Amino acid sequence: MRLAEEFLLLLFDDEHGDLTKTFPPGRLNILLAGAVLMDLALENRIDSDLRQLILVDPTPFDDDLLDPALADIARAADSQDIDYWIRHHAERGDEIRERALARLAKRGILVESGDGAAGFLLSRRVARARRYLPAADGTALEEVRLRVMRVLFSGDIPDPRDTVIICLADAGGIFDYLLSREERAEVQDRIDLVTKLDLIGQVVFRAIREAESVAPSAPAVRPAHEIPYATGLPLAGNAFGLMRDPEAFLLKQYRQLGPIFRVRAFDRRFVVLAGPEANLLLTHGRSHFRTLELWHRFNADVGAMRNIMSMDGSEHTKMRKHQVSGYSMGILKSGMAEAVNLVRSDVASWPENEPIPAQYVFQRILLEQLGQMTTGQSPRPYLDDIIVYLAALIRTNFCGNRPQLIMRLPRIRRARRRVMELAKLILEDHDPSRRTGRPPDYIDDILALHRSNPEFLPETDLPITVLGPFLAGVDTATSVSACILYELLRRPDLLARVTAEADALFSGGIPALSDLRRLDVTHRVVLETMRVYPPVVAGSRVVANSFEFAGYAVPAGEQVLINLTLPHRMTEYFPDPERFDIDRYTSERAEHRQPGVYTPFGAGAHNCLGRGLAEALVMLNIAFIVHQTELALDPPGYTLKLMQTPSKQPDRSFRIRVKQRRASAAL
Repeated sequence: MRLAEEFLLLLFDDEHGDLTKTFPPGRLNILLAGAVLMDLALENRIDSDLRQLILVDPTPFDDDLLDPALADIARAADSQDIDYWIRHHAERGDEIRERALARLAKRGILVESGDGAAGFLLSRRVARARRYLPAADGTALEEVRLRVMRVLFSGDIPDPRDTVIICLADAGGIFDYLLSREERAEVQDRIDLVTKLDLIGQVVFRAIREAESVAPSAPAVRPAHEIPYATGLPLAGNAFGLMRDPEAFLLKQYRQLGPIFRVRAFDRRFVVLAGPEANLLLTHGRSHFRTLELWHRFNADVGAMRNIMSMDGSEHTKMRKHQVSGYSMGILKSGMAEAVNLVRSDVASWPENEPIPAQYVFQRILLEQLGQMTTGQSPRPYLDDIIVYLAALIRTNFCGNRPQLIMRLPRIRRARRRVMELAKLILEDHDPSRRTGRPPDYIDDILALHRSNPEFLPETDLPITVLGPFLAGVDTATSVSACILYELLRRPDLLARVTAEADALFSGGIPALSDLRRLDVTHRVVLETMRVYPPVVAGSRVVANSFEFAGYAVPAGEQVLINLTLPHRMTEYFPDPERFDIDRYTSERAEHRQPGVYTPFGAGAHNCLGRGLAEALVMLNIAFIVHQTELALDPPGYTLKLMQTPSKQPDRSFRIRVKQRRASAAL
């Protein structure tokens, strides 16, 4: 494990699922640059004195954290001092941070649930054992915070790694947040002694102080009432622009007004936060926003006090920890055969040369897979009711369409009864008396939480909690799947490449979860489809604590609309954004890796918990379908029409037909 990784773990706040604090601009980048140089020194690739940094060995490690810095040093024509190289590598601090977090997630130390620091949780194994996973030699590294505190409070002699981590923590002011004032006073002499042992740490400290002492004074913050309005009609305001093409309308306003502006649709008014600036604010500004008020009607309609989307802060993080197992790829790892058999059964029922509704097909497949794997219960008899009821809930809670009238319609009332009947069946099936000899699943975990802490998760909140996988998948992953199929059917060359990957995947029978990694072209098709047809376009929040954004004060209590996917259509991040181009996601281009620009499943604390599972199921199902069938658009040349509900999804006019079964397909 590299020092940059361990340093981020030292900062990690498991209670909230993010970094301990928000740093002044540039400070974290300087600290991470120092961590990289310290690692190179520990590996005897560089040495240093007060005047210069010396290259000792240019041999790379095949390590994406250290090799870029080592290569820069090796290429330098003239020798430079440590100050120069810290400032130089701090320019790629965001890249170091993202790569370090991704590495921690890959090895299971952090559980990834989205983008950025706020999209990770510390794995249960690490949180309980206070150790990281065993290395190749069978040893396990003790958790970094535990080691640092032992050095400070016990007087143990620190090893070189702990010395440099303590130097970084002191330089960054981290101990002000990890220790109480009394504890800090108790160990200050010890900190001073340790930090004198590392020259690079002293330079990092000096670089931070110099950078922040010469930082330009902040410009005057303009009051909230001066946030500019988008030009609109006298009565309707911006309603028609938002209805016709909300992304195009908001992009135009972003270009004209900047990342913050106001819009009005008749009597409804919002402050819009847009662009990558807004996504980064949402990712790192956890204390700025809350969601409870926005879900009031939803919770009332389902008879709950709250649901995971209406929770914030430590309660939300706690609930995510208990639900993450039900939305993780782990359920697909053990249930791959079941998932394949379910999609095979559905595809076998498709008639040949007859129109088939594409969106509905994927709703049928994905909900059956999610239901069987997470709850052990088939939702097939309740599928139409789930679709109808969720659409009504969304319209009444987020679209402002006469909520009481809609929810009283007989069709909606019947759908609600049926959906709650499904929840009751699932809960009854998971009564402990019926679970003898059956492996625990997501519902068992939820009920265990309820029994251990009924105040946190009361009985009234159980139905919506157990229905979560169905409601989460009915629109988002199904819409992405349908849009993928549309793009493949109008691009024969791309379809052929995806089909070749699918045939290889199923050539040996039921694949393993790890085999999905071989679907390179298919994966890039999924990524590009989610850019062009993002399932989540925007998210509403209420400002919990006032903050400044783009030169304006945003007061507590203000309702804001965060346009999450606006960067997807911005030429500076995705050149020629209207073109469907899967090569954007090659390692050479990696356009989606730019901070804050690719957010198809949301950003921040409320990003999609099941993102990884959704991507895996989408790839598996698409691969199986093209492996088994030759499809066509119905009618040929059909142009996709989309609905905003408010998620973006194909309308009912999108149909496919089976031209023939593929005789060569074997499984």
